[in-house]
Amino acid sequence: MAHYLRTPSVPNLIVAPKQYDAAYQDKLNNVLRLYFNQLSSLLSVITGVNGMKYLQLPHGAWYDTTTQTAAAINTAYAVTFNSTTVEDEITKGTPTSRFYVPVTGQYNFQFSLQLSKASGGAAYAWVWPRINGVDVPDSNSKVAVQGTTAELVAAWNFILLMTAGDYFELMWATNDGIQLLAEAATAFAPAIPSAILTATFVSAS
Repeated sequence: MAHYLRTPSVPNLIVAPKQYDAAYQDKLNNVLRLYFNQLSSLLSVITGVNGMKYLQLPHGAWYDTTTQTAAAINTAYAVTFNSTTVEDEITKGTPTSRFYVPVTGQYNFQFSLQLSKASGGAAYAWVWPRINGVDVPDSNSKVAVQGTTAELVAAWNFILLMTAGDYFELMWATNDGIQLLAEAATAFAPAIPSAILTATFVSAS
């Protein structure tokens, strides 16, 4: 069952007479009492044990079902996402690597990348965020994938201050043949996306 909060109605305050009037004072007190009772009830619901179920914050979750390959080594590429799990106010744009935020504040972006190396020795992958096409300073990480036919999941998060209308991108690069691998479902397990991304609004700046 859906739950809704009722916004208190603005009280309609009656005009005061020039002289003190007990009946007027009683009416005014009743109007104010009704308003503050509604306000108190609203606040008690929000601050109660189950209050969070009434709050709707911008969020989204996306994934990609294709293997992503770097066309050139030591070159930055944006991770793309072709599928949506849920999208509420944070929206995927064009190209599908861009995620736009609706309001200014702190956002938590969490990801996982299925890194794979089919042949050769060890190689490295780098992963970092961009906002509006600009690399976020001091945000890069380096991951080693060892040996032939080796897989590794890179997964962590970024909390970033963004302005309404900004877009986030997850960037990656490799120095030698690492791919973002997608695999089909098996008899005992679901498919493996090459990339998974979730985004949630944390708080106002």
